[in-house]
Amino acid sequence: MKNIHPYNWIVLLITILLFSFGPRVSAQDPEPASLDYPNVKRDIKVVKETIKAYENGNWEELRAHLDKDAMVYNLGSYDSLNVEKTINYWTKGRESATPLISENGIWLGVSVSEGPREGKWILHWGNNTLNYPNGETISFPYHLATLMKDDKISKIYFYYDNSRIIRALGYSIDPPVKDDERDDDFENIEGHLENN
Repeated sequence: MKNIHPYNWIVLLITILLFSFGPRVSAQDPEPASLDYPNVKRDIKVVKETIKAYENGNWEELRAHLDKDAMVYNLGSYDSLNVEKTINYWTKGRESATPLISENGIWLGVSVSEGPREGKWILHWGNNTLNYPNGETISFPYHLATLMKDDKISKIYFYYDNSRIIRALGYSIDPPVKDDERDDDFENIEGHLENN
């Protein structure tokens, strides 16, 4: 019987490993989702009324549409806020700007039957215009993903470009610079100017 070279054994083992584990890693099943589910119209109505309550500053109506343990994510510079902190954030925001939400947004109900995003979701794409007392306006698109719990909202995920608002207010976004780096950068500029 012929001896198999150790190199060939290694190649054979690697080949077996790749073919046995590869399909499990590369073929992750997407979470099963449906675009239609019972009560989708009711849920969309709840989210629309919640957005209208935000726009009008009607905090009691807004609170009535949120589950008592609801959480709001990605609002402003915050990772997450509970109901009271969210209302406080929006109340404080009213001191500097009034929102106007466009009526022609896109709405989509999605039911995910299993996995980490299991539940009934209302997805919404729209546009918010902030009106400032000095007459200035800032308009930006946003996306909301709301998770429903019975007939109330249990989670709201906000997605929008915060830097667009910051720039429109006249601010710039610069990377942090340490004091000793400022001197190095200045020296580099002086050397560059001398060479040109």
